[in-house]
Amino acid sequence: MNIKRSLRSKLVIGFIAITLPLFLLLLYNNYYAMNTVREQVADSNKNSIILYSSQIEAALNKEIKFLYNFAVEDPNIAALSQLLDDQDEYVLAKARILNSLTRYHRFDNSVDLQFIYSVQNHDLFNTPIRTQSYDELQSIQMAIQQVVKNARPDSPVFMQWKAIPYSKGKYALIRLVDAGDGFYLGAFVQLKNLMVPLDLVHLGEDGYAGFLNEAGELITSSASPDSPKLDIPPVGDTTDTYQAVKAEGRRYIVVQHPIQSTELSLGAFIPEARMLQNLYHFRRGILMISVLAVIVLIIYLIYLNDIILKPMNSLIRGMRSIKNGNLAYRLKPSKSKEFMIINETFNNMASEIQELKISVYEEQIKAHKAELKHLQLQINPHFLLNSINIVYNLAQIQNYGVIQLMCLNLVQYFRFATRTNQVAVTMAEEMEHLESYIRIQQVRFPDQVTYACHLPEELAQAAVPPLLIQPFVENAIKHGFDFMDHPFHIDIRIDHAGTGELTIVIADNGAGFDEETLQLLQSGAYMESKNGEHLGITNVLYRLKHFFGSDAGLSFGNAPEGGAVVTLTIPHRRVEEFAS
Repeated sequence: MNIKRSLRSKLVIGFIAITLPLFLLLLYNNYYAMNTVREQVADSNKNSIILYSSQIEAALNKEIKFLYNFAVEDPNIAALSQLLDDQDEYVLAKARILNSLTRYHRFDNSVDLQFIYSVQNHDLFNTPIRTQSYDELQSIQMAIQQVVKNARPDSPVFMQWKAIPYSKGKYALIRLVDAGDGFYLGAFVQLKNLMVPLDLVHLGEDGYAGFLNEAGELITSSASPDSPKLDIPPVGDTTDTYQAVKAEGRRYIVVQHPIQSTELSLGAFIPEARMLQNLYHFRRGILMISVLAVIVLIIYLIYLNDIILKPMNSLIRGMRSIKNGNLAYRLKPSKSKEFMIINETFNNMASEIQELKISVYEEQIKAHKAELKHLQLQINPHFLLNSINIVYNLAQIQNYGVIQLMCLNLVQYFRFATRTNQVAVTMAEEMEHLESYIRIQQVRFPDQVTYACHLPEELAQAAVPPLLIQPFVENAIKHGFDFMDHPFHIDIRIDHAGTGELTIVIADNGAGFDEETLQLLQSGAYMESKNGEHLGITNVLYRLKHFFGSDAGLSFGNAPEGGAVVTLTIPHRRVEEFAS
């Protein structure tokens, strides 16, 4: 049975068709709710990040504008290059410049310090540095000196604010302005100081804000200097409202915005677990509904399998068993009332079929036995009448010796022919009966009929149905004998045909078969004759098929030197084998 067309497969497909869309809908609903919360939180924090980024941009742009104006307008800057040879005046000019920068810085603390650098003298002087330790002061000065010493007119530090490390885990922004005559003006601001307003942004208990470089690395954050590095794309490649990243086993929603005139971007890191904590019960409810729906549907499928599919499969197996001939198969009682009625009906039907089939077999066996006896007796009346007629003629001429011989052969012949209760005889008995028949014919036609029988000794006990060979000998005498110049000779030869087979060849030297009769015999059309013609051959073939089936064969032909040839092929059996 095609499994795709079975009831089980259709129920499973229906089950999947119901549960899968439901499960996918619940999952999509869960995903949509989570994604909506993420987008709302990200959008809210995006606005705050953009606002603070704009404030930082404005402060840095204001500082750059001041440095350019100061480089152009302050006369002390222009005088520095002319006072290089006068050390006292040079020191006084530096002091006046630092005083001017300090006065400005007193009212604007957007940067931590401002400085001037002489390329010719490698002289760096700056406004006061507010630090908590001398080591940090030294590290800031060394970082600034390294930048200004390596600066060239085309260095990026003249174009935008550059992020530089000045201590372990600490970064600052630095920017240079070329004041001309080999002097640079610059500003320095620590990123941790730019983070102060971001502490007011509410990012949850474990959330934080920070600055990210072009590689997406978090270099400064409001959390701690040891914050994890998150693998996120550069700012220029970011087009989505937010990004989901994972760091140290935790998932974060990252919202970032680039800060103009710098290589940094400002980002906010919101823990996803904290953000979705209000959806926890909702998500768990959806998950529980999904799992519960699947469990209920599975239980329902098992229930259907128990009350419908199992009884149906049992019924199908019973039908197949009955089809294959196992009429003893019976169905077990079912839990369902409907299937209980079906099973009882099936069992009753199988019992009736079994009884009916046994009765039919018995009737067929009786019919076959009766038919075989009838066929066997059908051969006798015609020959009996001819034999009585011969005895009558012999009595008229008072040839008592021949009459005695004729009567003796007739007694032997009919004693054998009337043994209708015997299913099989030995080949020796069949040949003995055949000789009685031929001697009777020799009495009818003195010196006109001769015969020869060739029966190997090892085949004398082979079993054959009685009166198997005589109809062919009778037909040979009836149709082939025509009072020829030489005696009519019949040759009967029994031999091995192969493993477990015998051949019986009946040949004569008579006229043989004409073309029409031979074609009729070879085609088997004589079996369809309704007028009693070829009755003896038909009876023989019927009995061969009944006892041996397709293992028996019968063929007709003419010998090259003249005369008819009939060949029978039967299995080699003993009488006890044959009877069973």
